[in-house]
Amino acid sequence: MSLTVQQQAAAYANGSVAVIAGAGTGKTYMLAERYVYHLQADELSPLEIVAVTFTEKAAFELRSRIRASVSKQLPNRPDLLAELEAAQISTIHALAMRICREHPEVAGVPADFSVLDELEGFLQTKEWLDEALDTLPVKLYEQVPYSLMSQALEILLYDPISAEKALAQDIDKWQQLAQDLQQKALNELLQHPTWQDARNTLQNYCGSSGDRLEVETRLPALQAINNLSIGENLKEQLSIINGLKVNFGSKKNWVEGGLEAVKESIKELRELVQNFLKAGLITLETGTADDKLAKMLPSLQEAFDLVKKHITQAKHRERVLDFADLEVSALKALQDIQVQSYYAKRWKAFLIDEFQDTNPIQSEILELLTKNTLLTIVGDVKQSIYGFRRADVEVFRSWCNEIKNNGGQEEILSTSFRTHKSLVDNINNIFAPLLGELHQDLDAHRVECPHNYPAVRVFTIEAESDILKPQRLRAEAAHIAGLLKEMLDTQTQVHDKKTNTLRPIFAGDIAILSRTWEPLEVYGEALESVGIPVALAGGGNLLSTREAKDAWALLRFLADTSDDLALVAVLRSPFFAVSDRILFTFVHSQEEESKFDWWKKLKNAEIPELQRPVDVLSKILHQRNFESPTRLLQLADHLTGYAAVITNLPGAARREADWHGFLDLVRQLEHGNSDVFAVVRRLKRLAAAEVEIPRPSLPASNAVALMTIHAAKGLEWSVVVVPDLTRAKANTSEIVYFDPAHGVALKLEDGQGETIKSVLYVYLEYLRKQREQAEALRVLYVALTRVRDQLILTATSDSGNGIELLKPGFASAGIPINIIPFDPELAKPPVPPEPPLPTAPSQLLINSVGSGLFELPVTALSEYALCPKRFKYRFIQGHPGIGAGFSTAKRVGTLTHLALEHGIVDIDILAGFDASLPREDVETALELARRFYTLADYALFQEGQREKVITLKIGCLTLNGIIDVLGENWVLDFKTDKEKDPQHHRFQLWAYAQATDSKTAHIAYLRHDYLHTFSAAELEETGKEVEILVKQILDGDYCAISSDRNCSYCPYWEICEERFISTANNVLSLEEDSTHNPLSTSNEGTNMDECGLISSKISSYFPQVLEQYHRLIIVPVQYNSKINFQQVAESTNSRYINVNLELSKLLLELTQKQRTLKAERLLKQIIGNTDNEVIFLEHLEILFDTSLQLDPLRCLQKLARNCTIVAVWSGNVENNHLIYAEREHPEYKIYPIDGFLVVNLE
Repeated sequence: MSLTVQQQAAAYANGSVAVIAGAGTGKTYMLAERYVYHLQADELSPLEIVAVTFTEKAAFELRSRIRASVSKQLPNRPDLLAELEAAQISTIHALAMRICREHPEVAGVPADFSVLDELEGFLQTKEWLDEALDTLPVKLYEQVPYSLMSQALEILLYDPISAEKALAQDIDKWQQLAQDLQQKALNELLQHPTWQDARNTLQNYCGSSGDRLEVETRLPALQAINNLSIGENLKEQLSIINGLKVNFGSKKNWVEGGLEAVKESIKELRELVQNFLKAGLITLETGTADDKLAKMLPSLQEAFDLVKKHITQAKHRERVLDFADLEVSALKALQDIQVQSYYAKRWKAFLIDEFQDTNPIQSEILELLTKNTLLTIVGDVKQSIYGFRRADVEVFRSWCNEIKNNGGQEEILSTSFRTHKSLVDNINNIFAPLLGELHQDLDAHRVECPHNYPAVRVFTIEAESDILKPQRLRAEAAHIAGLLKEMLDTQTQVHDKKTNTLRPIFAGDIAILSRTWEPLEVYGEALESVGIPVALAGGGNLLSTREAKDAWALLRFLADTSDDLALVAVLRSPFFAVSDRILFTFVHSQEEESKFDWWKKLKNAEIPELQRPVDVLSKILHQRNFESPTRLLQLADHLTGYAAVITNLPGAARREADWHGFLDLVRQLEHGNSDVFAVVRRLKRLAAAEVEIPRPSLPASNAVALMTIHAAKGLEWSVVVVPDLTRAKANTSEIVYFDPAHGVALKLEDGQGETIKSVLYVYLEYLRKQREQAEALRVLYVALTRVRDQLILTATSDSGNGIELLKPGFASAGIPINIIPFDPELAKPPVPPEPPLPTAPSQLLINSVGSGLFELPVTALSEYALCPKRFKYRFIQGHPGIGAGFSTAKRVGTLTHLALEHGIVDIDILAGFDASLPREDVETALELARRFYTLADYALFQEGQREKVITLKIGCLTLNGIIDVLGENWVLDFKTDKEKDPQHHRFQLWAYAQATDSKTAHIAYLRHDYLHTFSAAELEETGKEVEILVKQILDGDYCAISSDRNCSYCPYWEICEERFISTANNVLSLEEDSTHNPLSTSNEGTNMDECGLISSKISSYFPQVLEQYHRLIIVPVQYNSKINFQQVAESTNSRYINVNLELSKLLLELTQKQRTLKAERLLKQIIGNTDNEVIFLEHLEILFDTSLQLDPLRCLQKLARNCTIVAVWSGNVENNHLIYAEREHPEYKIYPIDGFLVVNLE
């Protein structure tokens, strides 16, 4: 496509140029040509040109266009193509990041910083803000309450540079500001056309002296108008007009038409005055609110400086920046003369797209970069719709003027390649009276309209006032569905942009664009009910979706089982689909209580429909403290079939995407802390701040696109529907307004809790509403210019908001508004069509699908033979197990193998492979390796191939492994185990022998100087066992083999539902454990006789401990001890406290810094005032959490001053020292036994 004359003027301009590009006028194509022009005419390198776009997608498209143009126009310059790949074609934030990385010291940022995305930035900043608020001096809160302070600072920190400038403004000018604004508002009122018309009408008509309308309305109104014109008694005169009545008067006392004319004028005049009064400027004067604000601002400014400093230090400590930091830091760097000089030499030309969406800080950055360069800016103030991101249309206007004043050009692109003439003319006529001086007529490149429908059609629902909005919305949706179905059924012709020909319309040619995402699902349901496929693009907030709410409710319940609302939500959701009838029956079966604990009652309920939910939720609760929230949700899906249920509901694709999107969000929130409590807290923060979490987008394919107007910017369709034009924007007042030129204003309350507004607050609120009203028109302009062939506008009533804004435009364009009578039948929820029957499967699966495994390490066979459930956890679920990481024995074994593999004999070299392993353990590894070379039993195995990789295929299962030594007809494997167990390892050795056709297999137990040999006959018998094992693995048979030996050291003991628990009857399954909660108690299976013995032994220390300064008794136990200490406590009439559970509840809502400061005090709070009482404390692991910075033993000793504390210590005693964790573990603690008693239960 060749350039138009307008595009040529812009692309080939000498010097700088400002381009005003209307919708669909080919600005990207022009920008690519402008870039090539700089390469050719100005002889610049791509490395000397910077192109800035609004989105990464736009940057990618622009680079692709430029690459194609360079390849076509400069085929002999491969160097340009190579440089183009490294050229700066990016978003403004990517440009700012580059500046910060190249000049970190001047920018004041860490050299190796990383950038937080919007979600991470919000959560991190919120946590740091909470920490900073805790450190502020108390005197600041005496002036500004905590709630107001925290909310105000959060908003100010969003734009710190503007906030600093606003806080620095002088407060002494408020009085003058009030007078100026009052006079300005009065002038606007007196010059308003409605005011002028009313004054003329009231002067031209008068009634008889005895007529009430004459005496009580016209004369007072005219007197008030005259008084206001000279500025007399402003409030009193406005109050008079505001209170005028027109419900009286007699026609006989007026000339013909006079009564009606006066009444109509009074109504219009009264409404005009009411609007001015509502704006608040015309009666503005300083008062109590201004005095209160003046006292608060110094404290707010001091708090802002302190909080900003705290957060900046935290970011430097973590080496992270958010997007606002990138802008602030890049601007700081560019204010350095040397940095300016560096980029002046480096970059000679700038091309900046979508300039109307630039904010003031970005403008300052670009101003410092573009001095004395060739500058091209492209924008359209009519399409500036990102005011909520601080975009300012005045920035584009000022830059355009600056370019023209410095000898540059201003070019206008007005030829639309998107829309045909009839539609372009309609859009021009609609917006000419609405946009005023902003308006710019478009010209159509395409003349013919491809269909017989009017280019623009407008429909409104007509209904009685008692018909609610949801019913109107469904009627509107049904009408839209009918219109689109008619177009699809009649194969309405549309213009195909790619082929430049006409063709029948497809569903994918249509889009429904709404100001907000809320009504889009209603439209989608209506379209689907008539067989039209829809694709709800990623508009809206993920947290507001039904699937996210279901999953969030489950997490809330798992975090706190006393959250009854969350529990009921889960029961009613697709997780269990418990009916309201069942819940009603359950509630009424319970005795009336002041506090009703749903979960406790549910577990004892005898209603069959509730048994399965209780069982499933109990299983998930059992995993709560061992699994991440993501895995808990996946487990819930596995146990309930949630995803399968929503797949069979209307809008299945959208529901599935939202479900998986929420899982991804939770996975992201787990970073740094995968605790379910922490994730729930972060979700609460996101919801409270109304953070918009984007929903995952769906591929549109051949379906009607449903999306918000903002999401549609830059896109186009053959048919566009803009519905719900009467939807009102929420009318809210911000807690704080700030403006660099005027200052900061807070939303305040008087002594009775009523809102009071300062002069500055009223003014800044007025400015915000003015900006929003102007932007509302621009949003409509963007929506209406997304269309190629036909535009449909609809509303749920004939007045209000968007439809009201557009009415003057419709009148100007001669577009009729079609009234659709409300039909109650159409207001009913549509019935979705029956889904098509699935095609018959080509193959019937009548057996189990099996495990799905196809590859395993050879050691997996031994693991499966030991316990299939353990095998499942490790190899199917990939669960790491519960423990302190790699044990010392395993690390010694690894070093031994390394020494043998590489022939290492130097301890220092070997120690380098595991620097944190104690020296004596490294010596042990080296000694074990030496034994292989020195002992006579191993002499025959010195010669052989080392570290031989093998693969063995058994049916459809592949086994992989590494043989330590492979000889002629034999294999050898090294073992450093503390116990000899050749039968456990026989499957591994069989696999090695089978893979290499070896006749015998040997195990060298290096710790025991023992060589075990498997004969050919033994290997043959083992092979038969392997066949059975492999079949069971592939069949998915993973039943546990529970035994004391298997379970004692199993890393999955805590989470296994089939674990072995020692009881009088030998084994107790989890289902018999009434607590089902690993945090609540140890297992209840302690033998009653054993319990009595333990109770007697511990209680025998009670008299002795009373003589101690610290009445502390330590009971060391193994990590997986089976003793039920709650039962022991009860038998001694003592209190029992699960420290992990109780303390974590209180720490849940605190920041990390607050946790560190308050953990010890909260622990005392849990214990309470318990003089001379005996208290058992179990599950102390939380006290060893390094982030809490506690000394666990010291905490226990403090608690034991006035009561006896029996602390169950998961550790051991060695050499008269109390030990917790292994030496290399970060939570490792060792204390001399001094000042407390130790009870040895062994």
